[in-house]
Amino acid sequence: MKFSKDKKFVGKMFDEISPTYDRLNHLLSGYQDNRWRKQAVKFLSNSGNKYDIILDLACGSGDLGLEFQKLNPKKIYSADLSIEMLKIDMKKLDKSINLPIRAEAEHLPFSNSTFDLCGIGFGVRNFQNLDNCLKEICRVLRSGASFVTIEMFKPLNSTIAGRIFKQYFEKVLPKIGNKMAGSQYAYSYLFDSVDNFLPVREYTEKLLQNGFKVNGEKNNFLGIVHTVFAEKL
Repeated sequence: MKFSKDKKFVGKMFDEISPTYDRLNHLLSGYQDNRWRKQAVKFLSNSGNKYDIILDLACGSGDLGLEFQKLNPKKIYSADLSIEMLKIDMKKLDKSINLPIRAEAEHLPFSNSTFDLCGIGFGVRNFQNLDNCLKEICRVLRSGASFVTIEMFKPLNSTIAGRIFKQYFEKVLPKIGNKMAGSQYAYSYLFDSVDNFLPVREYTEKLLQNGFKVNGEKNNFLGIVHTVFAEKL
């Protein structure tokens, strides 16, 4: 089954699963998702760059924003389509620096060259038009600013990871996730969103085509979960 990436559908779905979102993310990733976020931010902190103004795009419940606070920014803009997710984000982050805003990646309400860093944790695959969104992210970043993506990318079917993905993410995870979240479709959408997304190599090519250079890429889990580090040219 192929799901829509319509913004209203995606926002409503994440509103629906927000009460169980954190607990299920940790459980279904084998409690590795926070480790991947911590490693990404440690890499950024060792770069020597200063990150005063940060955009946590598709911020969800704010777990990546929590890690971004370790970079000692002056402001973190937490942007998401889901109001219910933003409410959770607001409870987690330091209120003196956190600025939550309901916004979509394709039309960001910010001036050119506003941010020193943009990060997206498990949200890129939900974008309806990836090229337009990457162009928009590039627009709001200053020259030389960092862009980090942590995402589940489509594994090649011929690999061991591809076979594991088909068995676990298509057949096992949706049944467990939907039942625990009280949803008929949310974790079926998760499989669909990855299965219809890009392999990581194609994503890095998209970055190069839309104003970025790629500084590195880390395989976190079986060629499925990767962290990609880039910067605006």
